[in-house]
This record gives sequence, C-alpha cells and structure tokens, in this order.
Amino acid sequence: MKRHLIAAALGLAASMPTLALDFVANNPAPSVISPGSETTLQTILTDLFPSSGLNANTDQSSAAFWSSATPSATSSIPYLVAEFAAKAPSQSFGIWFGTDTQHIVTYNLLLGGASEDDAVGMTIKGNTLKVFGPGDCGTKFNCGTFTHELINPTNFGFYFKPSPNEPTYYSLDQLNPGARKDRFIGFQNGSTTNWLFAYEDGTDWDYNDMAVKVESITAVTAVPEPETYALMMAGLAAVGFLSRRRKTGSRK
Repeated sequence: MKRHLIAAALGLAASMPTLALDFVANNPAPSVISPGSETTLQTILTDLFPSSGLNANTDQSSAAFWSSATPSATSSIPYLVAEFAAKAPSQSFGIWFGTDTQHIVTYNLLLGGASEDDAVGMTIKGNTLKVFGPGDCGTKFNCGTFTHELINPTNFGFYFKPSPNEPTYYSLDQLNPGARKDRFIGFQNGSTTNWLFAYEDGTDWDYNDMAVKVESITAVTAVPEPETYALMMAGLAAVGFLSRRRKTGSRK
C-alpha cells in the first residue's frame, strides 16, 4: 500500500468561479459514507479517538472554516493519519485562506516524502504563515515563512488535492467542483481542538483517501518556537509508533 505524497505548487488557487460570491458554511446534513474495500473511516476514527464514541455517519461536524470551529487554534499541528488510494503518491494536503470565492490562496503543508504519522507545525500571525518541520524540509514538509494579504488567522480552512492535474477539494463545499461537493468530512473529539479531516477523491465515497488529524496546541497569544514544535511533533510520531506496536502485539 502506497503512503506517500508529492509536492504541488503553492499559490493562488485555480478553477475558482468567475463571479465572486460570499462564503456560505457547509450544510450540516451528514454525508453518506460507503464501506469501501480498504480500512473503513469508522475504524480510522475509532483508532484515533478511542474513548470518544464518535460515529462516522452520525457525528460529523462542519468545519468549513476551521478557524471558526476552533477560534484559538492559530497554532496547530496537522499530521497524516492514513492514506488508502491509488493516487496516494501524488496527494497533497494544505491550508487555504480567502475572502470570497474569487479570492483564495493556498499553501501546501505536507510534501512528497510525508507518510503516516508525519507531523508538521503551523502558526498564523497577522498576514504571515509559518510552517515548521522536524527536519526533512523540502521533502516531507513545506517549511518556510509565507506572507500574503489574504492570510488571516480568523478565516482559513484546509484542502486536499489528489494529484497536480486534478481539482482541489476544499473543506468549504461551495468551492468544490462537480455535482456532489461534499468531498470533506470533519470530526471533533468532544470539546477539544483535536479534529479528524477525511477526504474523498473519487466516486466510491468511502472518505478514506486521506485522513489528517489537526490539533491545536496553543492560544494566539503564545506562538511556540520551531524547537517546541519539533519536540511536540516527535512526541506525536512516538505515540503513533507505540500504538501500532500495541495493535501488532495484540494480534499475535
């Protein structure tokens, strides 16, 4: 099973509607999830938040604007939970900012070498986005400092792109192409700022083509240094490794 990403260009998003429209939050009606042939989204959700009791079909949350769902989450760690897709070698995950459907800017967070349990640190302050990786910058993570007038810590979401030649699928359904626009499902772990974002890239609607956990670690007034992020992300990777070892041991 392939579990790798490749870098895609960052910059102004393409394929936006020709007429600028105000953003409208996603319809809260739940998306219908098909079982699929790989590990189900319910299994991924239960493994990630084992004590939450979340149901993949009935406990979906709309996090079209993640900054609105978690207003203190201007510093956070997204990390890759799982990929189950033929296009896994070309998938990318990133963050988007915008004021309306005609004015969108996107930045990749996970790059070509990223695989399961890899984590990247992110802070947003004013019009500046900073991305920190615990090493492997340029191969796994899009490390750097990016400044743009559309970057805003109170108005952003996330996106998924199956390959460089395919559409970008946003957390905001309104921005997505096609007749069925609900390519993104969000799950909140209770009242925490820990979320699972699950994406669909095709027509089987199993929503496990990429699953990413995004976790807030600090309030807007306390932006951590890169060294702090490196320690926290190393801890996340260690937890993921130990979890897999326990599961493997329990099957022996």
